[in-house]
Amino acid sequence: MKGTHNNPPNNKLGSGLKKIDVLEAVSKSGYPLQTTIANLLRTKFHVQEEWSYIDKDTQGLRTMDILAEKRLYDFTQIEPRVRPSLTLLVECKQSELPYVFFLSSGKQQVPYFPLLAGLFKNTLDITTDDNASSYEFSLLDALGLNSHPFLIKEPQYCMSFTKCVRKGSNLELSGSESYHGIIMPILKAMNHYQKIEEPGMTAFYFDIHIIIGIGVLDAPMIGVEKSKKSQNLMLTPWIRAVRHKTDKIPDWRHRTRLFAIDIIHKDFLQPYLDNHILPFAEDFSKLSLKHQHVLASGKAFVKGMGKDPWRNIEKRLEPRKISARINRSRLIGKNIFRFLTGRKSKNE
Repeated sequence: MKGTHNNPPNNKLGSGLKKIDVLEAVSKSGYPLQTTIANLLRTKFHVQEEWSYIDKDTQGLRTMDILAEKRLYDFTQIEPRVRPSLTLLVECKQSELPYVFFLSSGKQQVPYFPLLAGLFKNTLDITTDDNASSYEFSLLDALGLNSHPFLIKEPQYCMSFTKCVRKGSNLELSGSESYHGIIMPILKAMNHYQKIEEPGMTAFYFDIHIIIGIGVLDAPMIGVEKSKKSQNLMLTPWIRAVRHKTDKIPDWRHRTRLFAIDIIHKDFLQPYLDNHILPFAEDFSKLSLKHQHVLASGKAFVKGMGKDPWRNIEKRLEPRKISARINRSRLIGKNIFRFLTGRKSKNE
């Protein structure tokens, strides 16, 4: 084995070890794949390999293969109140044996995909001019991105997946190995990233991050579809794995606490980035910059919500103004008067 020009004589393989043995050990580990993926991401992202995070369950230090970040605004322009960026948390795995995904029969709405971080809250409190009600919308719903192709049209979905292992001459499924090796660490890393990006109580400027967890596989990816008479197998390069994750003390939203990560074959990563994730991120950036003051405050005003509460919310979003607050106070006053007296006030 060749050495560098400054390699000391005693830095060499011991007796009985060969270069081919070391190469075989290296090729079986995840590091060559991690390096390949990191180099691919560096063409468009700032990349940190072996990014560390705190496991919230054990409080121990763990590492994610790759953290990749991309700014989605032009810092040479006037600084916006909300500065969007894209963050990818990537875990790499390679195997000669296939991963098997049990496909869901249809598409799913996943409220916590992608995960957002950096604002006081990830919802908008909306008031209006034609009733005294207030409405709470997720940011993606309010921005009209809940029907974006990246979120609902493109990938196939699964609630569980596993990996094949050998048992003698036969193949068996490995049970929970894939969950503990891919899904759990990525979800915990996303949760940690969201925590460390929480703004201070007096913040005026905000960095809003789109956080997407990705498992990159150098392995065959097989989707399983269940039909009435058989199970159909198909090779597929992109699966969205959905997990339900509740809090220790759940509130009324516990049924909708669905998170997801994308599982991508390594040879599909470039088209996944170019044709799917980056177009979504650019659309998110344009809308978040357009509505930066609304997102920064977490409060908005939309005309005519009482009559039409669901159509074209994004195009009707406005910052909440003092005049809107006065009108809302009048509406509330009229409702109280009507409730107490059973009749309309004089100016109605």
